[in-house]
Amino acid sequence: MDSTTLKVAMAGFFHDIGKFADREVIGITEQYFNDNANIYLPFWNGRFTHHHALYTAGFIEEMRNYLPHELNSSEWGDGDSFINLAACHHKPETPMQQVITEADRLTSEMDRDEFVAEGAKGIAYQDYKKTRMLPLFEQLMKAEMDAEEKFEWNYPLARLSAESIFPVSKVQFAKEDAEAEYRDLYFQFVEELERIRHKEENILLWFEHFESLMMEFLSSVPAARAGKVVHDVSLYDHSRLTAAFAAAIYAYHKETGSLEIAHVRDREADKFLLVSGNFFGIQNFIFSGYGDTRKYRSKLLRGRSFYVSLLSELAADLLCRKLGLPFTSVILNAAGRFTVLAANTESTAQIVEDVKEEINDWLVGIGFGEISIGVSCVEAGCEDFSPGRFPGLWDRLAEEMDKVKFSKLDLDRHGGVITGYLDRIHQTAQGAVCPLCGRRPASREASRFLPGDDTGPVCRVCRDHVFVGTQLVRSNRVAILAHEEGGSGGDSLLEPLFGHYQARFPQDADKIVPDAGSLIKLWDISLPVEGKASSGIARKFLNNYVPVYDESDLRDERILATKKREATKEEMIEELELGEPMTFSHIAVKALREDGNGKARGVDALGILKADMDQLGLLMACGLEEQRQTISRSATLSRQVNHFFSLYLSHLLNTDQRFRCVYTVFAGGDDLFLIGPWNRAFELSLVLGEKFREYVCANPAVTLSSGISLLKPHTPLNTLADSAEQALEKSKMEGRDRLTMFGETANWTELSALDRVRGQLESWLEKGWMSKSMLYRLNDFIGMASMEKEVLQKKEITSDDMPYLKWRALFSYSAARNIGKGEKGEKREEIIRELLPVMTEWLETHGGRLRIPLWTVLYEHR
Repeated sequence: MDSTTLKVAMAGFFHDIGKFADREVIGITEQYFNDNANIYLPFWNGRFTHHHALYTAGFIEEMRNYLPHELNSSEWGDGDSFINLAACHHKPETPMQQVITEADRLTSEMDRDEFVAEGAKGIAYQDYKKTRMLPLFEQLMKAEMDAEEKFEWNYPLARLSAESIFPVSKVQFAKEDAEAEYRDLYFQFVEELERIRHKEENILLWFEHFESLMMEFLSSVPAARAGKVVHDVSLYDHSRLTAAFAAAIYAYHKETGSLEIAHVRDREADKFLLVSGNFFGIQNFIFSGYGDTRKYRSKLLRGRSFYVSLLSELAADLLCRKLGLPFTSVILNAAGRFTVLAANTESTAQIVEDVKEEINDWLVGIGFGEISIGVSCVEAGCEDFSPGRFPGLWDRLAEEMDKVKFSKLDLDRHGGVITGYLDRIHQTAQGAVCPLCGRRPASREASRFLPGDDTGPVCRVCRDHVFVGTQLVRSNRVAILAHEEGGSGGDSLLEPLFGHYQARFPQDADKIVPDAGSLIKLWDISLPVEGKASSGIARKFLNNYVPVYDESDLRDERILATKKREATKEEMIEELELGEPMTFSHIAVKALREDGNGKARGVDALGILKADMDQLGLLMACGLEEQRQTISRSATLSRQVNHFFSLYLSHLLNTDQRFRCVYTVFAGGDDLFLIGPWNRAFELSLVLGEKFREYVCANPAVTLSSGISLLKPHTPLNTLADSAEQALEKSKMEGRDRLTMFGETANWTELSALDRVRGQLESWLEKGWMSKSMLYRLNDFIGMASMEKEVLQKKEITSDDMPYLKWRALFSYSAARNIGKGEKGEKREEIIRELLPVMTEWLETHGGRLRIPLWTVLYEHR
């Protein structure tokens, strides 16, 4: 990418930082204001307006020691200086300044909806710091949210964390307190700004670190804060989208030879090309299995999941680099899908086609058609992004992507027999196929980089998956280097991604390569910790939680209590290694409960938990009123959804001891796939259901569906995935906003009641009021009570149906004989009188869903 395009994009990203770095915190003097107001500020009605533009200039100059020197140099790139590009957007005088102005206007006009209700109150300019960002979640599928007073929630003005992403009840701020919050947040920001790396070595890399810092501090700062404007888009999202539009507008006019003020202002031409990429076959790729891969199952799953995340990130990066655009041109990127805002030129269309072919050639080479990327493009003009017209643009892009789904691969290019496949197998490892995937030829070179065992030769790609899965628990850094710079070996990938990218996982970010200029990306994949300074590099929420062995696991005797063969137990004990990821067999053992007598009880099984947000596509396309359906709100909503699954969930697993043994296969975008002890998976699902409702402002239109299946740890990977998918699908078929477990489905409200039933059954069992045999009998009566409801809906009742109608009498008889058998006389009669009506009500109310708490208790006491 040329330096001028980067300068334009960065100017678009910086243009409104003066709304955060204002006169008070920077210390703008009267002299500075008077000397520069005529340069940056429009003059209207006898006074200067839009003071934040001058504060943007003040920030760039004041922070010169913390910023790359190019930002305060007149010699960087072509045309205007960076400071004038960033700060003259309300008073443009050159074509390049006009580019930033048009980008800002496009982004601002999209989201400049106003509250129109009669009596709606506006925010006075002098009180703008009292404004807090409103949640999009609260508005979804609701009509007439036309006054701020109708909102019950807003976001706290705080640094990004697992706590701050949750909305809070609206409160009134005193002006002094509101200003103090802004001031504190700004000075925290400046402290972290000083730590950003690579400002001298690699300005593009520095920009990515800076963009991440802005996300961390400005994602809850509203972009618009005065008047009756709907303040539900963050300053971060507004700035990032302005950068994308600025780069695309500049690239369009530069290539078409029309970089003149009049042409830049023209809104008739279709200047933009929306390029959307979608990875197909992700689930099959992650969960494919072959042979005995038990030893590497957890590492393979973790490695493949992260590998797919890398592919999505780097496919978008490759496209941007080929187009000469910065990373900020990727306006959406989550769950294997990305969208790039590019210039609509002849060269762009050809580059997109070339990159698509290059990526799919490589994917076919490693996956033989199992995974591919579909790319679709839609031309757009400025007005297509305006409120009212954007939904039509988004529909056109969705239609193009639907077409791509039916032609995932170019059969003329990739159809037929894989050329040279058998020759590759014969040449690489004397006819061996990889025992981990059963697809690719094994490589003796790859086997040298696996831990010593008797697995034998594996393929280069599977070795990379195991390598990635291992490294993720040892390092919180990911370095992406150009392939020719990175080399390969024990600390790198054997098969560079797309043939261009090498990945490393350094412990020390300063010792990756001698020259930081050879780095393409450097990410901190750890979770943000409140009160802890940042690492000075870009943060990516890609490394979800994986349980590892600690000292307590070395003393855990539940392994000895399982019914496994002695040889298997010995093997599990040998696999215990501090700091290494837990195997699925060990995770399953954690479901057992110690009874206090040195013994364990229960079932050692895995709980496969899959969940996703219901109808996200519909909510993004139609959830807001038409005038609020804009691309920046779509970007904000997508980011906020992703933060629940990638940021909050990882925080929960890291900090709540109940869930320390839950393994994350993937969590991000709008879904999750977890593997844990089966009983902890159920408990976790209840917590997630409750926290999700809190996260979305208790909006009944925004729901979460979940499914849990119970399986033994040696179950094939694809079966793990299929079973959880079937449970999740059942939840959706029965109305969404539900959990399915043990084949029964209940909504989240009922699940809370069922969990109280579970606690009551546990209590009665511990007191001896209820025996396990009575619990097994209760299971029979659940079936009868469920069938009664079906029978009563029939037009005719036959003699075969009669037993189902007399379950109450049978249940009373059975309860009288079996409840409280350890007690005698009046005490036992009292227990029966207490329990019988309660259990009868449970059967009548919950029917088959009562199996969820009942079977939970039975499995834990087996």
